[in-house]
Amino acid sequence: MDRRHFIGTAGATLGTALVSGLIPGAASAARLQTVRVDRQPAVPLVQPEWPVPEDPNQMFFLQRSTNENTIVFAARYDAAGTLTYPGAVDIYWRRYASGGERKPLKPIERLLAFGVNISRREVAGQYNVALKPLPQLPLVLLQTGPFRAQVLGRIGDQTARIVYAYAHVDESGLLPRVTQLSIHGVLPDGAGAISEYYAVSGGEFQ
Repeated sequence: MDRRHFIGTAGATLGTALVSGLIPGAASAARLQTVRVDRQPAVPLVQPEWPVPEDPNQMFFLQRSTNENTIVFAARYDAAGTLTYPGAVDIYWRRYASGGERKPLKPIERLLAFGVNISRREVAGQYNVALKPLPQLPLVLLQTGPFRAQVLGRIGDQTARIVYAYAHVDESGLLPRVTQLSIHGVLPDGAGAISEYYAVSGGEFQ
């Protein structure tokens, strides 16, 4: 990774859930082992030559080594700028490999691979978010103002705003398999960025 290339911390997740949710049919028993946790001034770009989505209401995104196509997770608001419920997260493709057009998820992708379940928390404007492939990964969707929201999660031992995740897929064998995963976020109060890098086992696509 070229650490000269960054996303600024002032600019625009996910853990194990993304391993089994990279493509419908990925193995559900994938296991992660932390390789390292890095602190940086800003969020590094694993593929600095690839487009980075900057969509309206975007919260975080997912890239895979197979191609530039990117999954975007965006907030959905009502006319007053309040998160809608239960449809607070809008999930879709940016097909950069074919012009960058926005494309909806297929039903099976929404059901198994990239969909989320949302439940209200006791505090107004806060929601529990569970990615369907791994509902035990805790994420919190937080409304911070009209037409403003972010997703928080744990990276290393820190709570961070999730910016993106990147999965490396090895296609050299009979079955593609996820071998590495990294999660990247921004720390609160301008404290910089944090990234966690995992080795993945059991990430074969079925």
